[in-house]
Amino acid sequence: MPTNRAPLIVAILFLLVPLLYVGSYLALVDPSGKFHSVGNVLIWSHYRVGGKFVQGVYWPLEQIDRKVRPKAWHPASQW
Repeated sequence: MPTNRAPLIVAILFLLVPLLYVGSYLALVDPSGKFHSVGNVLIWSHYRVGGKFVQGVYWPLEQIDRKVRPKAWHPASQW
């Protein structure tokens, strides 16, 4: 008798998507920030690639990260 594996596959996907989201955020974020050149313009960014699009996608995680790791985002300040 064949079994329906669709619910298992959907459950695995629901578990993997948040892990991939957080993992990709951690791979791209640079709390100290750096200047990146876009054409002839220098832009200050906390992400290695992606510009404004990445800032919008990861905005919720960045807010959590700033509260969890304030010294990484503001190393000179005393918390």
